[in-house]
Amino acid sequence: MSRNLLWIVALASPCVVPASDAPIRPDVKMERLVLDDGEDASVWYNGSPEETTVSCGSEHVKQGRFAIKFANVVDHTKGEKNYPVGWPRTGKDLAKLKRTDWSEYDYFECWIYAKTSRESLPKVPLGIGFYHSGPKQSTHIPLKQVKKDAWVKIVIPVAEMAAPEDVQRVQFNISEADYKHGDQVEFYIDDMALTRFATAVVAELVLSRTVLYANDPVLTAVYRLAGRQPADDLAAEFAIGRGPDEPAASVQAKASRQGEVSLTLKRNIAPGMYWARLGLRDARGQWLDQKTVELRVIAGPFE
Repeated sequence: MSRNLLWIVALASPCVVPASDAPIRPDVKMERLVLDDGEDASVWYNGSPEETTVSCGSEHVKQGRFAIKFANVVDHTKGEKNYPVGWPRTGKDLAKLKRTDWSEYDYFECWIYAKTSRESLPKVPLGIGFYHSGPKQSTHIPLKQVKKDAWVKIVIPVAEMAAPEDVQRVQFNISEADYKHGDQVEFYIDDMALTRFATAVVAELVLSRTVLYANDPVLTAVYRLAGRQPADDLAAEFAIGRGPDEPAASVQAKASRQGEVSLTLKRNIAPGMYWARLGLRDARGQWLDQKTVELRVIAGPFE
């Protein structure tokens, strides 16, 4: 399996990826870097002033005194001359904050509250874009999970962005084609931050094969790490086994944030169900984290 099949990092732009949830790891502390606390609307731009107002709103607040209020009156006749049914938008430039390199973080997070004159929101009520350097370099994500009259936490893996090391600005927009002329819709955006696990964790593990022939010579694991990476060398240990005893086979390699490790297998492994584990060891040989998946071994292709 190629590495490109494991983590969806589109190099063409713009790319569109779905928003997703962060893995639940109550055993690992999270670190946060605040990008915006909703207390100062002057650092946000208004890309559609004829239809949009951007201000600090106190009607719906997740934390602090204010949230950024992105208010729109949908007008299918105004706006940009060539696109009257367009994309009202607001956003924040990050270059001045010197917070454009997100590669050491795991997730972008924020809270959003929606209020509207409609009975219900459209299927895609709001979108978010992450803009990178270069012409038309961006990552766009539809925020289908936003709800009317409710706070919703948005969690987006940084690894799914086209250029996580270069995020120049964050932008929220609606598509007027999804709304009727005259609709009123407001979004309150609060507590925008980058987060990461405080220690290194195995975020993803995919095997080159989940059904193995008994005489296959090699099994490869493709993995992605998350969390704060230690300054000391980190080892990735890939092993397979059948029970709680010592692994049937194992190998160690220097770990990287995204990588793969291949395990040479002895001939004629006994058929049955096995576990396959990718673990992390620090420079002292102590376990930091591990992820396990199931593996089936069969005698041959006609079993």
